[in-house]
Amino acid sequence: MSDAAPAPPRPSRPIEDALPTAIEVLTDPRGFFASLDREGGYEQPAMFAGLLLIVHAAILALFPLVRFGLLAAIATLMMTPLFGAIGLLIGAAIVLIVSRALGGEATFESSFRIVAYSSAILPALAIATLIPYLPILVQAYAIYLCIIAVIAVHKVDEQRAWTVIGGIGAVLLVLMLISTMTARRLQPKLEELGEKLERSAEELGRASDSLQRELDDAEPRPRTAPPPER
Repeated sequence: MSDAAPAPPRPSRPIEDALPTAIEVLTDPRGFFASLDREGGYEQPAMFAGLLLIVHAAILALFPLVRFGLLAAIATLMMTPLFGAIGLLIGAAIVLIVSRALGGEATFESSFRIVAYSSAILPALAIATLIPYLPILVQAYAIYLCIIAVIAVHKVDEQRAWTVIGGIGAVLLVLMLISTMTARRLQPKLEELGEKLERSAEELGRASDSLQRELDDAEPRPRTAPPPER
């Protein structure tokens, strides 16, 4: 009796698999990245990251839609995935350089796969922008995902990863905190300045209209020639 033929591999369904994959990345990053193939190709992670970038852009587009209108929302929908895709490539290069500097077994492909699947954090980051300081906590978790990933996928020494990448991440988080505090402190002054500029523009417009009317009234009117004598 011959052995049964092995079952064919399950076809890829990037849209259907995106949500469970994102949940697994966020809730069990150690297990996910430990089972991630280092040389599994670019297609699946790129499609996953693309879907997450679209969701991220759709959430962000709601804010300009409410405040500035449809055109601003459309611009956000178009530009966010574009810059996000560029960011994926830059992020993969950074992960590659840092992992190799720490003695890891890194390739650009494996680094890209790490960064692409770590984009599962993007929708949460977009929602977090509604609450002050919450994006900093989400970014801290993104750094945690990166550390776990390079340890599991690139075989970087755990202590080195936490010391170097964690140290760099801590500095970045402190800078984000300082910039957020500064922006919130300056926001009322900037809003007041904007109101003053708007009032000045309105007053300048009224003064310009008044001056134009005065010039029109002061302009001499052409005299009508008298009728010829008969």
